[in-house]
Amino acid sequence: MRYPFLTSALAQLRRAVFAVALVFAAFTAGGLGSAEAGVATPGLATPAAAAVDILAPATSLTETVRWVCGPFRCFWRPNWNNWYVPPYARGWGPPLRPNCFWRRGWGGGWVHVCP
Repeated sequence: MRYPFLTSALAQLRRAVFAVALVFAAFTAGGLGSAEAGVATPGLATPAAAAVDILAPATSLTETVRWVCGPFRCFWRPNWNNWYVPPYARGWGPPLRPNCFWRRGWGGGWVHVCP
């Protein structure tokens, strides 16, 4: 070691930065939990919120959509209640545009097609 003072100063700086990061993480984690509880609790505890919740219609805005796959193409279909999704299509997200679909290519792989 040529410069022992420099290496010890760098080690002390590294320890100080790590300590500051650890303290910051502890305060951030503790602060988020109490802030969320403080914001959410008064709104849920009011009687008006409970009355609105009871009087609201029980409609759901969600829709079941899945990739429906045949031997050569897969289409994005709404209100499809079939439970089975092929393993290769489970990682695909929704299509980029409304008319997009997946087509099997010449090598057997799937290609995303948007006409």
